[in-house]
Amino acid sequence: METLRMYFKLIGISFRSRMQFRTDFMVGLFSVIVLNGFSLATIGVVLNQFHSLAGWTIWEIVFLYSLWVLGHSLFSLVFWHMEDLEYYMIEGTFDMFLVRPIAPFLQFLAREINYTGFADLLVGTVGMSVALSHLSLAWDLWKLVYLVVVVLSGTLIEFSITLALACIAFWTGRSASSINTVMQVSFAIQRYPVDMYGNWFRIFVTCVLPVAFINYYPARLLLGKTTPADPWYWLSFLSPLVAVALLGIASQVWKKGIRQYNSTGS
Repeated sequence: METLRMYFKLIGISFRSRMQFRTDFMVGLFSVIVLNGFSLATIGVVLNQFHSLAGWTIWEIVFLYSLWVLGHSLFSLVFWHMEDLEYYMIEGTFDMFLVRPIAPFLQFLAREINYTGFADLLVGTVGMSVALSHLSLAWDLWKLVYLVVVVLSGTLIEFSITLALACIAFWTGRSASSINTVMQVSFAIQRYPVDMYGNWFRIFVTCVLPVAFINYYPARLLLGKTTPADPWYWLSFLSPLVAVALLGIASQVWKKGIRQYNSTGS
């Protein structure tokens, strides 16, 4: 409980420091909204030509994309700075986390808050609401609860993958390029259903880089696009388990990495 209290206190300090620059705050929000708007417009242009992709209609794909954006918004808000770990290594400023009487991971975790995550949250909420208004779905309480669980799971999956990749910097001094590459691959995937890429790609984003659990598999369940007769049906329930497993792996990588850390002495 004390750790959680300290985390929110540090996050509050970071947020207040960010809010000192109001113009930057508004420009950042606007740019993220525009970026997501272009992504949705691209989906609209493609679907206007083909009407459906691998059996997914335009509003189902908007739902798919919005489901990812909602999870990504929370990641963007409080975990985006994970990729900055290499800069702490290069500049030798990671030492400051080791000499303070607070766990280094907690300090690093609460170091920054990316307010543009609020824009992602807005886009995801609006996109999800509009998509649902065009889809004839029978929703009950368990599906609403599972939707929340999936969003949180998506956040943790993205965070865990990013943290594990960021920890490469403990050994090599560099990790941002690896993170950016994986993020670009993930972003390209989240806009369209995995069905359209083929079975080998489905295996890759399920078993190797499990980003399909962020939105694709749970969306199939929430949209009623899978049944118990489907051999892939059970995967739609695994997002929370995948999130916990990846979080455990990332935690171990961090612990091993920090034991390998050698100060630059600068």
